[in-house]
Amino acid sequence: MNKNNQSFFRYENNLLILLFFVFGLVFMDRLSIIYLFPFVAEELDLSNTQMGMIVGATSIAWGVSTLLFASVSDFIGKKKLTLIIFILGFSVATFTSGLVAGLGSLILVRLLMGVTEGPVIPLVQSTMMAESTPKRRGSNLGLIQGSGALLGNALAPVIVVAIAAATNWRYSFFALAIPGIILALILMFYMKEPNFNTGLGTNDNKVKPTFQDYKKVFKTRNVWVSMLMSIFYMMYLLVFTSFMPLFLSGVSNYSEAQYGAILGIMGIGMFVWQFLLPFLSDRLGRKTIIVPATLIAILLPLSVAAFHTNFAMLAISIFILTIGFGAQPLYLAIIPSESVPKVFAATAIACVVLTGEIIGGTTGPIIAGILADKFSLYTPLWLASGTAVVFFLLSFLLKETAPVKASVEISEDSAINTTI
Repeated sequence: MNKNNQSFFRYENNLLILLFFVFGLVFMDRLSIIYLFPFVAEELDLSNTQMGMIVGATSIAWGVSTLLFASVSDFIGKKKLTLIIFILGFSVATFTSGLVAGLGSLILVRLLMGVTEGPVIPLVQSTMMAESTPKRRGSNLGLIQGSGALLGNALAPVIVVAIAAATNWRYSFFALAIPGIILALILMFYMKEPNFNTGLGTNDNKVKPTFQDYKKVFKTRNVWVSMLMSIFYMMYLLVFTSFMPLFLSGVSNYSEAQYGAILGIMGIGMFVWQFLLPFLSDRLGRKTIIVPATLIAILLPLSVAAFHTNFAMLAISIFILTIGFGAQPLYLAIIPSESVPKVFAATAIACVVLTGEIIGGTTGPIIAGILADKFSLYTPLWLASGTAVVFFLLSFLLKETAPVKASVEISEDSAINTTI
């Protein structure tokens, strides 16, 4: 074996580190508006319903753009160029978020952010799938997906709230725009065009994708089951993460430092579980991990409602129960991409993201905002828990795709044939 391939600093690991930061930055930029909303709402005089509209607008643009440009990149094969263009695009959108003057301009900027950030997710995930050794698919994708939690949920609230408290919320967006430009420049000179034509199985033997092959992606069972799961998962994710800060500051009267700490703990928990569970799924199987994890997801919003008056209990329960977020990389990226030819991995992931963003990500926050204004800030928590019940039940419909399980099945079939 080539010693260079055994080195930690081989191309697979270096690319993993770069894409880790790209993926995490996407969620830092997208979620920062949620953490800054108490500051933004006060200055621009926005309501909870309008908060839901802002989050929903981003989801619409994100979803449409994801499928459109991911599919185009699958056919033209220019993953590197497409990725760099959109990284620069969302960096501009982030900077512009600090220049808005009202609800209308804020929604327009968030639409731009959705258009430019959406394609980055399937491009990053499909590229990493292509460059990963089979036994590391789950752990690599889990680490990248976990970066969204670590940077977007753990670090972002601490950083942007601190900047906003010390200066002005607008400077938070200005600061976040810089890393994206730096990463785009590094990838421009270092990243290779990923090769999707070297197959790892019978599904991967087509060099030139055709429209007929493209249509088969949408008929694949794991893809459409994942699309259904994504609808309710995105409702769960965006309702919970959008309204928990408002709940903690509004109902619990937590200070900025306290709710920032809770959000940081949640982000660290999400990062840990989103790496650990896909890692375990490489060894135990995808469904073995997904089913119990989605069951636990039901409990997380309920724990916030139950323990919000006890800071220590709330922090402990949130860290433990964020295991419910840990299976996210499996049904949003790993299983769909393992269920189709590699050349259509970005399209498969984009289908799942599109459905979740357009339906779940759009309607969930808007409904939650209306319920919060009409009743109380408890209602978004009940809504999030209810959506978790649905994607838990849907998880039973998924078919196993882990290479370790497939290898076992192939070995068993071979043994049977040999006996016969």
